[in-house]
Amino acid sequence: MEKCDVLIIGGGPSGSVAACKLLNAGFSVTILEKLDFPRFVIGESLLPRCNQILDENDLINTIESQNYMVKGGAIFINEEKKEQYIDFRNNLGQKWGTSFQVKREEFDNVLLESAKKLGADVRHGYEVMAYDNDKNQITAKDREGNIQEFEARFVLDASGYGRVLPKLMDLDIPSDLKLRNAIFTRVKGEFRRDGDAEGFIDIVIHDDNQAWLWVIPFSDGTTSFGVVCEEEYFTKTGLSKEAFFDKVISDHKYLKEKFEKAEKIAPVGIINGYSAAIKKMYGKGFALSGNATEFLDPVFSSGVTLALESSNKVAELIIKELKGEKVDWQKDYEDYMMIGINVFREFVYAWYEGKLRKIFFSAHKSEKIQQSISSILSGYVWDENNYFVKDTRQKIDALVSMIE
Repeated sequence: MEKCDVLIIGGGPSGSVAACKLLNAGFSVTILEKLDFPRFVIGESLLPRCNQILDENDLINTIESQNYMVKGGAIFINEEKKEQYIDFRNNLGQKWGTSFQVKREEFDNVLLESAKKLGADVRHGYEVMAYDNDKNQITAKDREGNIQEFEARFVLDASGYGRVLPKLMDLDIPSDLKLRNAIFTRVKGEFRRDGDAEGFIDIVIHDDNQAWLWVIPFSDGTTSFGVVCEEEYFTKTGLSKEAFFDKVISDHKYLKEKFEKAEKIAPVGIINGYSAAIKKMYGKGFALSGNATEFLDPVFSSGVTLALESSNKVAELIIKELKGEKVDWQKDYEDYMMIGINVFREFVYAWYEGKLRKIFFSAHKSEKIQQSISSILSGYVWDENNYFVKDTRQKIDALVSMIE
């Protein structure tokens, strides 16, 4: 039986940032990661709020030194090639007005290596098989099939899409978001914008919002490119995922021009029904962070932001608890996280309902509203000075009514 202060399941961004914070506070950390790094994963577009959290944990210089593509904002593009820029620098006074476009296999590995340098005991090839909540013991199997037991003062599940503890403890619940597919690849040779605009993410509306596409440029000249739609929209075409992908490009004026000379450099992949939800984010001696809690939708690149926000907050509370301080996990963790999650959720609803399209492309938004939107899409969804953070749905609806 091996012992540590905190055992973290998963070595992605959420697990790594939590580990760095805990290690800097003097606690021992073991990370069990099923896969070897670097490993491929989508979700490559970060938000400025990520930079703030990385900065707070003395990681921003390490990330900046990787020369990732600087992301200045998002460009929403409709079927007629009309563009609406959201510049993250036009915010409500937040320090960070840019972020990065990153290959996650590189970004995640850099963060995990940072945790290793601080002293994290990282075990690759370990699959968690069981969790004894009463004893706070984890049973794991390594890639050779050997069984190892670990006992921790606290267990943090940062397993992402693996959702280890939710499965072992029956914590999963269906998401109230419609299940959608993400079909994706990487390309090179597409047309790119000049100057600062090169690093903006494209969010391309297709077929009256029945599908949308992301275009994420990397600094090495390659690009992540994917289409998101309800499964029925894809399956009713009768096409393979490769043929469907090509058809969406050829049917859209902007995409057809942008990718005229591009070539795929990776197989076309698909993720089915990615949205997930949870009964609770914590319990006696354990907590969940990142995508092990909730995953909403990729449209506003909120995944890594919520992962880093939750890991930063949960590590802060673990430190307090291990020091013998009283922690109100409901108020200080779950309720706090749900503020931001619910803001993003309402923006996701409004996106698929077509409401945000009306707002984004309206010429009658005040400067304050534009700054508020920019701050939300920058990941500052806990700023109560923002017009949209409280009563989000009602305020979106009111704004749409004014525009109409």
